[in-house]
Amino acid sequence: MPSGSALNITVNGASVAAPATTPAAGSDSTLMVFGPAASPTATLVTDDNHLPAASSNYKLRLINGLTGAALPLSMDVNFIPVAVNIVPGAASAYTVLQVTPLTATQISVTSPSSPTPIFTTTPSLSGSAVYTLFMFGDVGTPIGQLRRDR
Repeated sequence: MPSGSALNITVNGASVAAPATTPAAGSDSTLMVFGPAASPTATLVTDDNHLPAASSNYKLRLINGLTGAALPLSMDVNFIPVAVNIVPGAASAYTVLQVTPLTATQISVTSPSSPTPIFTTTPSLSGSAVYTLFMFGDVGTPIGQLRRDR
């Protein structure tokens, strides 16, 4: 979009207030609309899709788009905390991790409302890549979607 342009956002034909901040010229952002369908919220999340320096590393972050109780989420990779207390509408910082050859990567997302992870996946992640794990849906039925950004 052109620098300085206003964001016009609609959900199901209804206008949604644009985030207070506007993207800077040359920046990379994700527009996230989350919350109940009757009263969604829009926010801009800053992206950094630069590849990690070492080809055996990858970058990973968590974006919390859950609807319902305003619970923060945390993410572990191979049982190591990499994102802690990410509130709805926010993103964690990117964490640089090393690819573990011949071993699947275990990613778990936890919430203070559940004694067990609310989402777990074991993808094969590549080095020299950037990933985002989006958490969507309601807190009772969360949906995780891992995307390779670059």
